[in-house]
Amino acid sequence: MRFIELTSEEQQHLTLLYKTSDDHRERQRAHALLLSARRYSISDLAELFDLDRDTISRWMNRWQEWLADTQKAPDLRDQRRSGRPAVLSADQKKA
Repeated sequence: MRFIELTSEEQQHLTLLYKTSDDHRERQRAHALLLSARRYSISDLAELFDLDRDTISRWMNRWQEWLADTQKAPDLRDQRRSGRPAVLSADQKKA
């Protein structure tokens, strides 16, 4: 079984993200990592979040790789992707 080990700083950071983020996916990822630290298995998390086990494993891998590289808490938001250019300008979006 594989679990995430969190320092108290990491746990506080993830808890803050889980409670305050406006991004659903970021909250979901933070929640999954917090539950993993509480010894929820990957299978349990996959069932709880209705996701594939590989998705949960990928989140855990990215978390550990990011911490190993920078020693900072990573941004759990989706990475920017290529796609269709925006149709509306920033001013139009505000309106």
